[in-house]
Amino acid sequence: MIRRALVLLGFVTACGHAPEGASPGDAGTVGEAGADASPSACRGDVPPSTLECAGLYSDFATKTIAPTMHAYAPAVPLWSDGAEKQRWIELPAGKKIDASDPDEWVFPVGTKVFKQFSYGGRRVETRLFQKVAQNEWVHATYAWNASETATQISYGQSVATADGGSWLIPSPGDCDSCHHGRSDRILGFEAVNLGLPGASGMPLSRLVAEGLVDPPPALGALSIGDDGTGLDAPALAWLHVNCGVTCHNANEGATAYGAGMRLRLDPRWLDGSSPDSSWDPLRTTLGVACTSGSVAGQPRIEPGDPGDSVIVRLISQRGELQMPPPPLSRFVDTPDVAAVRAWIAKLPGGPDAGSDAGNDAAGNDATAGDAMSSDATAGDATAGDAADSDAAGSEGREDAAADSQSDDAGPDASADARAAGDASLD
Repeated sequence: MIRRALVLLGFVTACGHAPEGASPGDAGTVGEAGADASPSACRGDVPPSTLECAGLYSDFATKTIAPTMHAYAPAVPLWSDGAEKQRWIELPAGKKIDASDPDEWVFPVGTKVFKQFSYGGRRVETRLFQKVAQNEWVHATYAWNASETATQISYGQSVATADGGSWLIPSPGDCDSCHHGRSDRILGFEAVNLGLPGASGMPLSRLVAEGLVDPPPALGALSIGDDGTGLDAPALAWLHVNCGVTCHNANEGATAYGAGMRLRLDPRWLDGSSPDSSWDPLRTTLGVACTSGSVAGQPRIEPGDPGDSVIVRLISQRGELQMPPPPLSRFVDTPDVAAVRAWIAKLPGGPDAGSDAGNDAAGNDATAGDAMSSDATAGDATAGDAADSDAAGSEGREDAAADSQSDDAGPDASADARAAGDASLD
């Protein structure tokens, strides 16, 4: 019975808390010889120094997942530069998720969430979030060695991959910068991404049937209605997951809260009805001008004109001005960017409505960043899910001076870069 235990890792995701005396910027190394600490050597540290002691595996040597862990997959995964991901959640026996606020679930003390990244055909990192007290989570990221025989807690490092490239493990600050976008920190295990079509393992309907959310939501299955373009559902869902869950939302702890652009979807809207102008992702973007930095006065979204929409430009490129901001992603999510372009091109009311649809959907006005398709990640990758849930938007680093905030990570250099980007979509 799933009540006994449920393991959660959602765009969610975790990064290492440095022990006393360690610097958050220190990069751990994982020994090639030897194995992870044996269970008998586990001392009860929270978080433990190696993954074997964290509870995900009942047998680390054979990579057997513990029976208390329950795998799940969100309907729309956070873009992570082409990495393969696995997620698990574990809820303490007899406990339920408090869903009194459908947009801000509160998890019981004892909840664990794991998220595992594989790149180039092997495991490269596993993240843990563990709730140890009311309003208190600890988190850790474990780097795997090349032979996948051992792990070690990491505070941010570049890991060589089998294809000769590299994978960037985020720092604790990078993780915090995104996870602060949720009151109870967990990102990808949430009503919208578990309720939309495509969620598996622990979809919202199963959580309701098992009595694991209280009170149960009015809708056990969610759907984004057609706004008349026939293209809004994938575009709005992608913006929700990659920009809204972590940063561009109404939670005061979110990095981009001060920007006033709200891209998170409310599960109470998603009954299949057509989106309307009261929805935050439309109300705060369509024809709404950026207010600071080099993009001041330019529209966040210009209906019918993707090429004149700041959001499209930023998700279409990588560099100092990009969305999500560095270091969370180094490669453009080309297929999903094309879906956002196509949707905006079909929106009525713009100066070029209809005429740009073909070119923009194909990405013909894309920047150089679009040339780096998801296939390009074979050479170099990043831990884009340090935000699982959750990445953030940016209008440019210049805007950060006007509205600098913090995401779900801490105040290290990379988190500052992230905040600089996210706060800018003002």
